[in-house]
Amino acid sequence: MTTTRLAIIGAGGFGREVHDVVEAIEDSGRPDRLVVVGFLADGDGDVSLVEERGVPFLGPVAELEGLPDDVGYVVAIGSGAARRAIDTWASGLGRPAVTLVHPAASVGRHRVELGPGTVVLSGATITTNVRTGRSAQVHAGVVVGHDATIGDYATLCPNVSVTGNVTVGDGAFLGSGCSVVPGVTIGANAVVGAGAAVVSDIPADALALGVPARVRPPR
Repeated sequence: MTTTRLAIIGAGGFGREVHDVVEAIEDSGRPDRLVVVGFLADGDGDVSLVEERGVPFLGPVAELEGLPDDVGYVVAIGSGAARRAIDTWASGLGRPAVTLVHPAASVGRHRVELGPGTVVLSGATITTNVRTGRSAQVHAGVVVGHDATIGDYATLCPNVSVTGNVTVGDGAFLGSGCSVVPGVTIGANAVVGAGAAVVSDIPADALALGVPARVRPPR
C-alpha cells in the first residue's frame, strides 16, 4: 500500500468538488491511500466551508513551498491561465501534480492517457484512445469520445459532449452543455459558450456562441 499526500490549490467551489473526489476514492476501498494535507488559496473561497470538512486551510499558494517534500498538489481553479501559471511554478519546485478520477466516472481501458494534475468528476465518460494534457478539468456528466485530444489546462464544463476525433487546444474553455461534432478542432484558449453546438473549427483565442456556434468578432 502506498500513501499519496497532496494539497488542493483553490478553496472555492471546485476545490471542494476536488476534495469530494478524494473522499470518494478513499471510500471506494482501493488499497492505495490519498491524504489531503490542506487547502491553499490566494484569497478565493470561503475558508469556513473548507474547514468544516476537517481539512485545514494552510494559507496562500506560496505556502506549498514550505510543505514536506512528499506532498503533491492538484490545482482546483477554473481559469486555465491561472492553472498554467501555478502548475508551472509548483512543478518547478519538483512537486508532482496528482491526477484524480472519481470512481463513478467511466474511463476506458485502452489508450487513455490522463495528464498530470487532470481531474475527472463523477459521471464523466472518457471512451478510448483519448489523451488529456496537464491539469485538464473534465467536469460532471462530460462525454469525451474516441480518438479525442484535450489540451493542457483545458476546461470541459458539466455535460459537455466532445465526439470522436475532436481536438481541444491548450487552455480552451467549453461551457456547460455545449456539443462538438466529430473531427472539429477548437483552438488554444478559445471559449465556447454554454449550450453551443460546434460544427466547424474554432480558431485560437476566439469566442464562439450559439447554435450553430459562430465566432464573435473581438470587441
